[in-house]
Amino acid sequence: MIDTLPLKDKDSERLVLIITGLSGAGKTSVMRSLEDLGFYCVDNLPLPLLATFLQLAFQKNSNFAKVALGIDARGEQFLSEFINEMQTIKGQQKDYSLKIIFISAHEQTLLKRFQETRRKHPFAGSLSIEQALDKEKRTMAPIMAMADVILETDALTIHDLRKLIRTRFSQGLQQELTVNIMSFGFKYGVPPESNLVYDLRFLPNPYFIPVLKAHDGRSAAVQDYLFSHESVQNYWKRFADFLQFVLSHYYEEGRFFVTVAIGCTGGKHRSVALAEKLSQQTWPNIKFLITHRDLGKE
Repeated sequence: MIDTLPLKDKDSERLVLIITGLSGAGKTSVMRSLEDLGFYCVDNLPLPLLATFLQLAFQKNSNFAKVALGIDARGEQFLSEFINEMQTIKGQQKDYSLKIIFISAHEQTLLKRFQETRRKHPFAGSLSIEQALDKEKRTMAPIMAMADVILETDALTIHDLRKLIRTRFSQGLQQELTVNIMSFGFKYGVPPESNLVYDLRFLPNPYFIPVLKAHDGRSAAVQDYLFSHESVQNYWKRFADFLQFVLSHYYEEGRFFVTVAIGCTGGKHRSVALAEKLSQQTWPNIKFLITHRDLGKE
């Protein structure tokens, strides 16, 4: 569940999100998603530094616009320190909007997550995990009541959570999936960082055309030669349609960076030509980078 949080007009100019909540509910995942959206993120900021940090971050000449601060419940004094800091901030003259985002989940969900990860609960000490969960819940209840947004993560996968954060907090930001198109030669090995690999070695090879051998796939002559073949035209249409379909789903999943490796024998002609053509496409929410890994190695 996520409560109504208007982020338009003045709120869209300078915004501070205080991310807090129950341990194991997903605060770290929320912080990472916000960082991907362009927020300046600081996790586990000590409470006594909160007001000072915001004063420094939003000085007159500061270029900060979106800030997310992750704050954990640490120690017995957490509640009083949090309330005191909020009162201090509210008493300051500020030109930004501050919202408290509380990340929550039911006890059984949190118990299962701690059992799976085998991490120690910050409230554990000599307490059992069940007792620690209960103690933290009681400690955080007043802060939960102060929150502008309560986000319950029980039914959310990590991909659902990323999508929700992106949808809710990317207003006014240019949200794109960056795709690194990498041409390569199979004779030099498949790029280990690739998410998707395409093999073009079955296409007509300009290497065996004497006037094209010295040129690479960036040249118009090589590209014209390749796309004069019906087999290349048919492959390109299917390849481009399928890749756009896949990348749109990567985007919906909340991914921000994907490497697409396109290979031929030596990484000089076919892979380079199709990588160049792909980089010229204008697809929604996609930004292309291009790397010719093995060009020049021959």
